Amino acid sequence: MLARFFLVSLLILLTSGLQAKESSLNGEGLAKLAQVHVTKHGNLKYLFGSADPKRGGFDCSGAIYYVLRQAGLKPPRTSAQQYTWVKDAGKLHATKGITSLNDSAFKNLQAGHLLFWSGTYRPTDGRKVNITHVGIYLRKQNGKHLMASSSSSRSRNGKRLNGYKVTDFTLPNKSSKVKFEGYGLPPGIRASAKRK
Repeated sequence: MLARFFLVSLLILLTSGLQAKESSLNGEGLAKLAQVHVTKHGNLKYLFGSADPKRGGFDCSGAIYYVLRQAGLKPPRTSAQQYTWVKDAGKLHATKGITSLNDSAFKNLQAGHLLFWSGTYRPTDGRKVNITHVGIYLRKQNGKHLMASSSSSRSRNGKRLNGYKVTDFTLPNKSSKVKFEGYGLPPGIRASAKRK
């Protein structure tokens, strides 16, 4: 009940045109903001090239770009640029080749971290890194890791979804052409306090 009150209050704040200052959110706050926008824009479909809900949908990096702008940040637009942004800030936790969320490489994973994949499609825009998908880590609930992302191929509890949704955060298997490349907190967002 308290979580619902917080989400509704945050939604009212966001829709009033106020934006958070760059350093006012921590990772948990960013994750809650991402989920508020799933509630607000969850009816939107996946739309390649869009970062504007007025166009009727988001692509993956467009959804992340939109949420980060609502948090008061000035992020780059594409998933590859967002990956480089996090990496250049020294906040990237590389995980290439890891196929289990139980691996020690995920010991620092917290709410609000951006999640990066390669190989989800073949980019033609000349990007310098082959990052092709991004989401925001939300939390672990009922034994499952959850994320907010816009996609036409992610699922939740085995049900395939389309658009900006809360989905299961899973890693590709070893034989997949898709690879999970790493995670990290966006520059300008503070780390959440470690839970004991």
